[in-house]
Amino acid sequence: MNRLQALRLIAGGLFTAATALGGGAALAQTAAPGDGGTVRIMISPAGTMGIAPAVIKKHGLDKKHGFNLEVVSYSDMKSATAAIQGGSAEMVVFDWLATARLRAGGTPVIGIAPFMTYINSVVVPKDSTLKTLADLKGKRVGVAHKTGFDWIIMQAAAAKVHQMDLGREVEVREGAVPLLRGLIEKGDLDATQMWNSLAPEMLASGRYRTLVSIRELTQQMGLPTVPFLMFSMREDYAKQHPGNAKAFVAAYRDAVDILMKTDDVWLEHGQRLKLSPEALAYFKDQVRRDLLKSFTPDMQPGLNATLDAVNAVAADVVGLKQMPGPLFTTAHQ
Repeated sequence: MNRLQALRLIAGGLFTAATALGGGAALAQTAAPGDGGTVRIMISPAGTMGIAPAVIKKHGLDKKHGFNLEVVSYSDMKSATAAIQGGSAEMVVFDWLATARLRAGGTPVIGIAPFMTYINSVVVPKDSTLKTLADLKGKRVGVAHKTGFDWIIMQAAAAKVHQMDLGREVEVREGAVPLLRGLIEKGDLDATQMWNSLAPEMLASGRYRTLVSIRELTQQMGLPTVPFLMFSMREDYAKQHPGNAKAFVAAYRDAVDILMKTDDVWLEHGQRLKLSPEALAYFKDQVRRDLLKSFTPDMQPGLNATLDAVNAVAADVVGLKQMPGPLFTTAHQ
């Protein structure tokens, strides 16, 4: 073998090695981060929060990213909290205030992905003369929970924007949201809070309109967009299985892309929520508007500012003087 042939062989070997290494790096970059284990997520089946997990399962996005997502229905926050505390579930979808209360109470959960910003609203009959919260003075108003965030933010907005003590100025009727819908249909309420899964059918009927959304109220107060609902994971699990945390976030972001770009995927969710085609159109547009794909740096200060705002009117109900540390992490994005 002459010198030229030897050099060609060496060069060829180096090229082959480099190609193999490069191919291995590419595989490493595209390898699924999950460890193949099961992540159990607590979901309330009655509302909107099951949409993204359903898309993840239907399109095999959990398998794509290397884990198995198991959806477990919960009936109320107490049962979901007990499952998280007892280790029989790894994740839960809660609003940020519930997440903060859990952390403050010694249950370390951490948001790993946002879901939606404020999604509920206040509805009135279409021919109502009411235009703002200030017009609710002396009126009968339905609220789901006097300790719930929607009612607290309504009071905070009324105080800041209209210099009005809403809790004293209106006749509050507390009850389950389906019951509130029945009461306003009977004419026993002038306005009522409404879940975003029930409001579309009311709006599509042509007999009701939105007085204001909770998101609009926060904007009127000068508060930034923050995640109202979050996918929160047990902090110990996230530390022990960071690959599964990252895998869920990746699967969720894929699901958001599908929900934003594909109309067919909404049909089965409309059937699950028993929405008419007309109501489904309202629902789809609203959810798409309020979906959040990633946490941003300004969201934690925004949550702190929101906590200050609600404490100004209902500190005894909120029960938190300050945030118990960060409510979410961007480590898995």
